Amino acid sequence: MTISYATGWPIDVIYGYLCKNYENKGFDDAMLKSDLAFRDLNMSLIKNKILMVFREINLNYDVMKQDLQTRIDNCNAAGLLTTVSELEKTMSTINAHKEELKQLEADFRNNANEASIPLQSYDCGFLRGIASIQMSGTNGTIKDPVMQSNDTVSLKRGIA
Repeated sequence: MTISYATGWPIDVIYGYLCKNYENKGFDDAMLKSDLAFRDLNMSLIKNKILMVFREINLNYDVMKQDLQTRIDNCNAAGLLTTVSELEKTMSTINAHKEELKQLEADFRNNANEASIPLQSYDCGFLRGIASIQMSGTNGTIKDPVMQSNDTVSLKRGIA
């Protein structure tokens, strides 16, 4: 896995997914099929994909921790205290990222805080698509609402 933005740590991948705006996808899906079951299915697909990424990133950090702990143990045995100190600092960063991932995943599962952006944006786009369909006429163009005043009604009666 190569990470080329933000901090360069695997957690950046999660932030990339959580900040992604799915509104256009929701709108396009509504134009394709404006069934709420279809919306729910697509939201479930988005959610499951992001949860899979959470698992992948957590596994990546777990492997990093194991490798780092082995290096710390070897450096301790060799008496390389400065190196151990640097490695422990890296381990501290990994542990902080793991805690952040835990909180972000809980928020995502509960559709809370900034972790709710992907699903909320998809839902917003889908509902916008349904509204556009409802406002469209039979020829596919959006109709302007017609408001009649008493003068318009009287004028029509006078002409008839």
